Amino acid sequence: MADQNVTPHKFGGRNIRGGQLVVIVIIVIIVIIIVSSFYTVNANERGVVTRFGKYNTTAEEGLHWKLPLGIDSVSKVPQTVQAKQFGFRTLQAGVSTTYDTNDWSHESEMLTGDLNIVDVTWIIEYRITDPKAWLFNVDSSRIFGSRVEDNRDKTLRDVTQSAVNQLVGDRAILDVMSSERDAIEFEAKQMIQETLDQYKLGVSITEVKMQQVVPPKGEVQDAFEDVNKAIQDRNRLINEGEQAYYAEIPRIEGEAKQKLAEAEGYKVARINGAQGETALFSAIFEEYRRAPVVTRKRMYYETLTEVFTGSSNTDLIDKELDNFLPLKNIGAEGGN
Repeated sequence: MADQNVTPHKFGGRNIRGGQLVVIVIIVIIVIIIVSSFYTVNANERGVVTRFGKYNTTAEEGLHWKLPLGIDSVSKVPQTVQAKQFGFRTLQAGVSTTYDTNDWSHESEMLTGDLNIVDVTWIIEYRITDPKAWLFNVDSSRIFGSRVEDNRDKTLRDVTQSAVNQLVGDRAILDVMSSERDAIEFEAKQMIQETLDQYKLGVSITEVKMQQVVPPKGEVQDAFEDVNKAIQDRNRLINEGEQAYYAEIPRIEGEAKQKLAEAEGYKVARINGAQGETALFSAIFEEYRRAPVVTRKRMYYETLTEVFTGSSNTDLIDKELDNFLPLKNIGAEGGN
């Protein structure tokens, strides 16, 4: 009789009773619980797991399990390099880049050390190195007027803008526009990182890059563009002069080394020649000491031979006999 009072329900085109419907509902709930207990973390992100709103663990890439029914929740934090722009916004990057037409001068206009106004646009690149610190050490959002802002983004922007404003305010406008750009980028990166480390924001600054550094628009900008062009021309001429200088130095040094080598060779040759002459003189002196008469005659004949070699029709006259000697044609072969 009890079974007859149960109202059947249609499910999938078939009539099922209330008990069967309860079983089906339970099975569906179990399936939903099982499916919602697994989550996937991609290679370029990390998963921060909270249990009842408190930090529990940080999950690496891959498939993971968590407690269902809202006990555990997962926030995925990107690990890729991200960028923030100051003084401008890019709507669409590509061959034809599209920029936001809104006025961002409140970020870019700042006062230099010599009391001039300069318009500076720049970007920073950063990575979230500590997902737990990024999510929990700074409030995630705040109410600003009629809108809700990401407080982490606001903190990062405020710290960055404060550092760049300070560095630009310590320099003259011409230095900011030319020679001090690299120094500002380097020091800004260090200052921003130190401040973020104090806040324990879990962020690593990888790059600070200045884009445009120009005076405010109008006649002042035209004048400064002329000055900037003159500075660029001056730097170009300096570079060309340095290139010419360094191109000539190796050649001159090579010629100097060659001349020094030639002089050294000449010096060695003279020393060797002098040593040879000294050795020859010593040998002749030794022969003369042993046989003076023979050595004198030999040296006399050798000297005559050296003097008259290559000469022809040479006559030797005896000054005492006042007549020609019978010895003729000393320099000729076969002479008598």
